[in-house]
Amino acid sequence: MAVKKAIPTARLVEVSADSVGLIDIAELVGVSRQNMRQLSLAHAKSFPMPFHSGNVELWHLAHVLEWLKERDAYRIEQALLDVALAAMQINLVKESTLIQGEVRREVRNLEA
Repeated sequence: MAVKKAIPTARLVEVSADSVGLIDIAELVGVSRQNMRQLSLAHAKSFPMPFHSGNVELWHLAHVLEWLKERDAYRIEQALLDVALAAMQINLVKESTLIQGEVRREVRNLEA
């Protein structure tokens, strides 16, 4: 709200600390990229699915942090997890506003 007051034409583009690759995750957790890659491959059935695959895979940081926290092998600060969850929720809501037409009606019916 304070941003909108100060800059009325401001628009929310994205909240950072949400879309991350393995390098980002590794840096936050304090391990090497190779270690994080091994972890994702060794636990392929339970490791969170990326929301984007291709040359670069991207995950929602909150999903990976929650997965790591459940394993009790990594110290995940609750504040970091809280910020990641909030960022993910804001970005998902923002993206959902782009849904149009019949698909939007179907989604609303599913929510009811």
